[in-house]
Amino acid sequence: MREQPRWRWQVVGVTLLAAALRLVGLGSKSFWFDECFTYTVTLAPLKNSLEALLVAGIYSPLYFLLLRPMTALAGTSEYAFRFLSAAFGLLSVPLIYRLGCRLADPSTGAVAALLLAVCPFHIWYSQDARTYAPMLFFGLAAMSCFVLLLRGHRRWGSFALYSGLAYLMHYAAFSLLYVQLVHLLPWLRQGRLLRRWFLVQVAAAIPLAPWLALYAIHGIRPAGLDWIPRPSLLAPLYTLWNFTTASAETVTPLVGILAIGTGLVFLRGLYPWDQARRLLVWWLALPVGFLLLLSLRRPYYVDRYLMASLPAYLLLLAMGITARRGGVWRVLAAAIVLAAMAWGTARLYTDPYFAKEAWREATAAVEADLEPGDVVALQDEETLIGTSVYRTREWPYVVLEPGGESGMLKDAAARYERVWLVWRSPRESNHRISKSAPFDIFAEATPPVRAWLAAHREQVALHLQLPGLSVVRVDGRE
Repeated sequence: MREQPRWRWQVVGVTLLAAALRLVGLGSKSFWFDECFTYTVTLAPLKNSLEALLVAGIYSPLYFLLLRPMTALAGTSEYAFRFLSAAFGLLSVPLIYRLGCRLADPSTGAVAALLLAVCPFHIWYSQDARTYAPMLFFGLAAMSCFVLLLRGHRRWGSFALYSGLAYLMHYAAFSLLYVQLVHLLPWLRQGRLLRRWFLVQVAAAIPLAPWLALYAIHGIRPAGLDWIPRPSLLAPLYTLWNFTTASAETVTPLVGILAIGTGLVFLRGLYPWDQARRLLVWWLALPVGFLLLLSLRRPYYVDRYLMASLPAYLLLLAMGITARRGGVWRVLAAAIVLAAMAWGTARLYTDPYFAKEAWREATAAVEADLEPGDVVALQDEETLIGTSVYRTREWPYVVLEPGGESGMLKDAAARYERVWLVWRSPRESNHRISKSAPFDIFAEATPPVRAWLAAHREQVALHLQLPGLSVVRVDGRE
């Protein structure tokens, strides 16, 4: 117990480090499309906002409701919209320390807090105006209460509160319900514990029940998931490496060495097998495995949807680092894992690979040279949303309809002096956290658009390639 104050002061320092990593540059990057959606829905009238969330079919409402008073007070800048996620992100650091203490000891908790503080995957989503960092916070709080309940502490009220808030943040948090249920199976003879857990879970889900009922009444199908590609059978390994470095696609000899070393530390964290490790393995493996199996029928597998399982992975790594008392192992294991995370974290701020979709820059490029007699052809409704966030004046625009692009572009070229095209990269990934790679609109747009561009290649006066976006201007009437 004498070591407890020392560990707590170390965690204070780690939390300050986490705050610095999450707040520095918080507003420097443009919103990417999903953040543009957050912006548009949050600033819309409440009725329209809720209708848009329902139509999308994939959102719990709480996060967007919390943003409304925050942005009313702090403004509508990128920094203001992302601050809520950053706040929950840094508050998760002392929370994982507390859980590490409960499952193992203060040293394991402190190491887990350090890993979360420098984890590039968590930093990225703590700088994202989306629900993932808040979901992790409330899910972590709920699991921490669950551990106390297993030990006979009466934390049912707190458990119900944190569970309900997690469910209201994101549907992916319901994975924690299955984790807890599977872990409780050995306690089947203790019917009272299982009954109380079940009743509390029902109570936690009640605030979300009317919202879910609206989906059933209106027969709403989740339209916001159609973009997800089918994952490979190696997807869980990519996910774990993404949790470590936020870069599952970068492969070099050094990356291979760090991946093998981190894997060995993770495996060491599984032993000795006990109730704490059993819970963490279920917490990590069940959501990943279930989402992968579900994706065999229809793709749902995206790493950020597994954010609620990130603490389990980091706690197992922390147990691997502190598994032996010998200083050599601890230093070597910590050095390998921290080197991998530091490599990923450094790239967040320096590598173009981690640029966000440049809606701000694309919109500014159009407005800088938009003249009377111009028209802007937008790829789809999503492109309209992305550009509308940063527009400072009205544009003459047309939203292209699938299958009708050729006719609409031909009509626009006949009526206007110059035609602008704003196009979003069609490349999607289960693992890549940003759509930053420039793409060739002349080769990757839909076939009708490619054909139209090829026919007007000599009239192309501007071709701007930005992270995730292309802007093209075609001069001259047909």
